[in-house]
Amino acid sequence: RGLQVAVGTGRLWNLLARLLACAGLLLLAVVVEGAWGWRMNFAGGALEPVVVVVLAVGVRTVPELAALVGLAAGLLQDLAGGHALGLAGISKLLLGFWASTAARTVALDSPWASSALAAAGTAGSRAVEAALRWLAGEPAPALLPWAGGVAVSSCYNALVAPLVFAGFQTVKRWPRRMRRAAPSRLAS
Repeated sequence: RGLQVAVGTGRLWNLLARLLACAGLLLLAVVVEGAWGWRMNFAGGALEPVVVVVLAVGVRTVPELAALVGLAAGLLQDLAGGHALGLAGISKLLLGFWASTAARTVALDSPWASSALAAAGTAGSRAVEAALRWLAGEPAPALLPWAGGVAVSSCYNALVAPLVFAGFQTVKRWPRRMRRAAPSRLAS
């Protein structure tokens, strides 16, 4: 019985550590996007680290959790950006769910796959946001400049995605490394 409690507590702490790490990464991505991402603006498109982080989390988790992470990221973006609350939240919710579902059906082992996922995810997220803005009564953006901005953002995110995905894979291995390095408390 004592072994079961210790193992259950270890899993709980592992889950809590992952949730805190995920929240920290999302907050960092929102801050970087708000403070620095706009400086890389070119033709209406900019680096969107929140999209890449939501995709990386989505690939590594179940669809429900990925959707919640996407919703949290989008709501943080909405609060930091000052636009209508929920627009980015809904688009990132769908993005996280889509990424998790896609990871279950497509092999995403190569850096090219993460780049393609980031490009497609960026375009899809931007399209959902534009549709939601239109449904909220805002005028539709001019198609050509909007499409150019989406293409630039997709390229930026595709370039950054392999690094972020590799970083997530490294962080995923940390608990195993720490368990091997730490002396076993249950053995004594």
